[in-house]
Amino acid sequence: MRGIRQWMSDHKEVAGILVFLLIIIVIGGASYGISYAAGGHSKKQNISAPSSGAGTLEVAGVSGEDGQTEPPSVPSGGDGPAVEPVMPEGSSEAGSGQTEPESGQAGESSAAPPPTEGNAAPSEGSSITEHGVHFQIVDEQVTARIETNLRRVPSTEKDEDVVAKIYNGDWIKRTGIGHNGWSRVEYEGQVLYAVTSYLSTDGSSSSVPTYQEASDSVTAKEEVYLRSAPDSTTEENIVGSLNHGEYLTRTGIGSNGWSKLDYNGTEVYAVTNLLTTE
Repeated sequence: MRGIRQWMSDHKEVAGILVFLLIIIVIGGASYGISYAAGGHSKKQNISAPSSGAGTLEVAGVSGEDGQTEPPSVPSGGDGPAVEPVMPEGSSEAGSGQTEPESGQAGESSAAPPPTEGNAAPSEGSSITEHGVHFQIVDEQVTARIETNLRRVPSTEKDEDVVAKIYNGDWIKRTGIGHNGWSRVEYEGQVLYAVTSYLSTDGSSSSVPTYQEASDSVTAKEEVYLRSAPDSTTEENIVGSLNHGEYLTRTGIGSNGWSKLDYNGTEVYAVTNLLTTE
């Protein structure tokens, strides 16, 4: 400290110049700080509280002289944000001017699709299952041997299932022969069922069947019940069944649609149309 004073005493002129420059620097810095502070405050006021009148600054765009905001310009070349137009209800692509056809109008066809194989009627010789009964498909005309009920289901349980009656001479179409002694028939546009043994293809009306002697080996087309009497209205007379590939000797072919068979030395009956020699 003493050395500095000694140096200043020896160099008074230089020391005076240095002190003068220091004062100028201090005053200039203070002035600049005051000016900067005043200018920043002014800019802040201009942004947060714009003056009244036209020419206000908006965030979304630049205001015109009329006070309305002009949209910001979008650079060419598609670099700006893509804004999809709001489509009016019922219109299709923008600018097409067309609307989609309403249901039932021209556009896609409303016609029903063509039937598939699954919808086709079963062919003769094939089989179908209805109400738990396997029916061999046939196409033939039959009449009643005696008064015969036509039922909604192949069962004699309920009298209310009887839809109609046919008599000898009333011919109807038979479309299937069931493995349990029932036939599937068509009557006035309805699918109904009748006891097979009550139907005839030759028009006979005898209630007492006659049997033509036979001596051939037969098997079932699919499966057929063997009964102690030619009657399919009950299950109590079932003594067995015959499957395809199992052969029995047939001893008689009846006029009632039943065949006599030799089943281990016992005479039994089976529906003729469900048997085959092949």
